[in-house]
Amino acid sequence: MKNVFLIVILLSFSIVSMAQKSKSSGCKATCTTDPVIETVEKIHYIFTGADTTGLNVKMTKITVVEGRKEMVKKRKDKDCISENPMDCFIEVMEDIPPVTMNLYTLPNGDKTKEYDIRKEKINVVKKEGGKSNEDIVCIKNRSTKLIKKVQQGLIAVGYPLSVNGILDQATNLSITDFQKSKGLAYGDLTLSTLAALGIK
Repeated sequence: MKNVFLIVILLSFSIVSMAQKSKSSGCKATCTTDPVIETVEKIHYIFTGADTTGLNVKMTKITVVEGRKEMVKKRKDKDCISENPMDCFIEVMEDIPPVTMNLYTLPNGDKTKEYDIRKEKINVVKKEGGKSNEDIVCIKNRSTKLIKKVQQGLIAVGYPLSVNGILDQATNLSITDFQKSKGLAYGDLTLSTLAALGIK
């Protein structure tokens, strides 16, 4: 009876040990997470009067014209001597920076009637980015069948891939882009990516 009891204890210990081993046998990798940035509208009360006595005004830098991309003409060659002056110019897309101004603002418009309301779009960081330790698909488990499922999942959401079962450059780039678009950690084939693609 004592021996049977001892065998039962040993068996249960080995089962627990095996379960712990299988739990810890999952693969991990350090991945990158981008910050989550949201554009929100902020209302400013711009003081338009002359006398600030008794008012809680402060100087605030406000964007008055949003930054944008614009086609501009640039001289392609300073030594260009073409008969047609237009031959010396090319059109290029350029980033036009936002225009900002320092203006007196009020915390609200309750204490004076001398104000204008100006709305400004600002970017707010909702979640910081950084490095994280993520559960990934182990290299040995990246079978042709699984990679085909990943490729099919990516094709279903608009990525132009071939279903070849190979984790090639096009597939890796598509995985990274998909992860970034969903706010997922990127840098490896994570289990959360499979879940987002509906792969079990």
